[in-house]
Amino acid sequence: MTTWEDRDLPVLTAVLEMAEKGRAPMDGYEIAEYLGWDELTVQRSLVALAGERPPFFEFTDTTDFDSDGQEISGIHSPTGHARRAVGAWPTPESLAERLVAALEKAAADAEPEQAGHLRKTALWLRENGQAVALGVVGNALSKGIGL
Repeated sequence: MTTWEDRDLPVLTAVLEMAEKGRAPMDGYEIAEYLGWDELTVQRSLVALAGERPPFFEFTDTTDFDSDGQEISGIHSPTGHARRAVGAWPTPESLAERLVAALEKAAADAEPEQAGHLRKTALWLRENGQAVALGVVGNALSKGIGL
């Protein structure tokens, strides 16, 4: 396992879940309580997550002179980047995979000539056109969320 899988992903997931439940802004203590973890582990994760660009959430750096390390609190407004990172929103890659799967399913139900075209298109996208599909899907996602 990695720091991402063991520590940061669960903390980011908790931030999203708590925000969805109207528990924002939140601090490390509340997230630690939500997860059943110690606050120091959560605070280390929040520091790592707070440095991500694009950002995962908005926060206040409450580090002061007598702090042992950086302290993050006032966490709120998780971003689309955070939602995609935890799998709550689709990524261009996952949408491209779904497009290929939909073409293959449509081919299974189509007349032979049309099925052949659908299978060839799915095969091309899977083998050669993934970059094209990712670009199309990525542009569609960006426009859909106003970027």
